[in-house]
Amino acid sequence: MDERPVRTVAERRLGYLRVLEARSPSTSVERLSVLATDEIRPVRLWTARNWNTPPEALSTLAQDEDETVRWNTLLNPRTPTDALQAMAQQEAATAPANWFVVRHLVVHHPNTDSALREELFAAGACASWLADRCVGFRPYRRRALT
Repeated sequence: MDERPVRTVAERRLGYLRVLEARSPSTSVERLSVLATDEIRPVRLWTARNWNTPPEALSTLAQDEDETVRWNTLLNPRTPTDALQAMAQQEAATAPANWFVVRHLVVHHPNTDSALREELFAAGACASWLADRCVGFRPYRRRALT
């Protein structure tokens, strides 16, 4: 059974306002660092998605207890190399040998260093002959705001 706290209307409203802050491209780096440790999952999720979230906060979010928060951190192009390496090692330790969901994205992440990239290619995270057509590149392209 899920033991989530029952929140008052005022607490829910404040949480919603923090989600809006986390989503905003004008939120300060300092505020995003605070929001990265918020108790409310959607706040952390949107902080992980924000392109202005600092690398230190992304490292924290990469270790979040919630899988969706970690996934959105992985898709952020500012996630630092050490966090990417930890995420790849976590998947390698817990997933079947031929499972490369996280490592496939890590191998194509713009912050992955060459040593980690080569290690992941060797493990089979992405067939190098398909790398130019690999869907792993797409998540890291910044979309135009419409």
